[in-house]
Amino acid sequence: MSDPRSEGRGYGPAIAHHAAAARAVALPAEVLEKARLHLLDTLAAIVSGAVLEAGIAGQRYAASLGGPGVAPVLGTRMRAPLVEAALANGMAAHADESDDSQEDSQTHPGCGVVPAAIVVGATLGCSGDAILRAAVLGYEMTVRFARALGGAMTFRSSSLSSHAYGPLFGAGYAAGALMGFDADAFMVLLNYLAQEASGLTTWRLDQRHTLKSYVFGGMPAMNGVKAATLVRAGFTGGGDALEMSERNMLDAISPQPRPDALTQNLGERFAIMQTDIKRYPVGYPIAAPVAALEAIIAEHRIAAAEVTAIRIHYDEDWYKVVGDKSRMPDVNLRYCMAVTMLDRRLTFDAAHDAARMRSPDVVRMGERIAMLGPAPGLERFAAAVEVEAGGRIFRHEQGRNVRGRIENPMARDEVEAKAAELMGTVLPAAKVRAAIAMLRHVEKVTDCRELVALLTI
Repeated sequence: MSDPRSEGRGYGPAIAHHAAAARAVALPAEVLEKARLHLLDTLAAIVSGAVLEAGIAGQRYAASLGGPGVAPVLGTRMRAPLVEAALANGMAAHADESDDSQEDSQTHPGCGVVPAAIVVGATLGCSGDAILRAAVLGYEMTVRFARALGGAMTFRSSSLSSHAYGPLFGAGYAAGALMGFDADAFMVLLNYLAQEASGLTTWRLDQRHTLKSYVFGGMPAMNGVKAATLVRAGFTGGGDALEMSERNMLDAISPQPRPDALTQNLGERFAIMQTDIKRYPVGYPIAAPVAALEAIIAEHRIAAAEVTAIRIHYDEDWYKVVGDKSRMPDVNLRYCMAVTMLDRRLTFDAAHDAARMRSPDVVRMGERIAMLGPAPGLERFAAAVEVEAGGRIFRHEQGRNVRGRIENPMARDEVEAKAAELMGTVLPAAKVRAAIAMLRHVEKVTDCRELVALLTI
């Protein structure tokens, strides 16, 4: 179907019927495999983020409330109430910047959707197949709702954050699918998600990654699960929040909404297929310069001691996002480039070593780095890096399609290697190997608590 509204349904009912049917509709093989990879990648992000500051903050909050521990907090031995567990896992999912992202919707779908799906699925004993389907639906709703809010919700034109709005709907619909909602229940859910919709770009002021993790992952996962549990508890709510006669949710949030994005090609094109998996556990704008520098190091065998200057040519807007003033190592371009030159590649440990930012060798290398505007003919997402060493200049240009983008996707073995590195910072090697093996065919797992057992201490 090219547009479910052709059957005479409004936007809300069209989405509700699609969501209710998603539990039984066969997924194309390529969508199934992409979903497996995103599930693996995001679960690895949650586990690795559990020992970082933002992840620990979420755990501390969940523990402070007491109550029965019914849901798992991955990467720990802790259990927490359902809604608070969603928050804790969501905070961890974005704590280390390794989670996936979707460019044109300006969202990180996985860090909101997967924490919601895993805590609900583990609480209810859902199958791996149900988790995968819920994740695919959640990614779909994340991207479609963010797109529907329109181009007005961008850094340049709005203080509202699509990174919070989109994953809220993704998390809520994923949770509703695992709770077995029918189309009527999904219509009620939409009303409560619309009331929960919030988020500001003030996360860009965060210097410790806790607020950013809350906006991107913790808040959407928590509020999405909360809305679904309200509906499951019998809360009612009538009408279509997307298509009220005078005012609706989209109009309330955006001056230029695009409601057609909610249903166009629904069921035919899958948003998860247009979502990137990051190669590097850093803010995405850092990936292109780092990839260019790694290419120079690999090709020319340059030693750090030889380097007298490193020049980055990049769109200057990116420096506002990953500039050198941030105290967070994984979103500080100067730091990431300096440790890449010193270590010959950017590792997970280096990208999250805040103390190393003050190391004399890192500071000295950072002083040799100049962040310049784009070179002539360089497109916005491309970066050119020049390294001056031994009286010679070595240059490499990295185009927009850095490894991990949908146009240049990581192979399964690359995603698994990344996941092993991330999870290995927290879990024993045997558990990591077993979890990766199980996730290769997760749709055959009868109870996702088998997987959760491998992802907790």
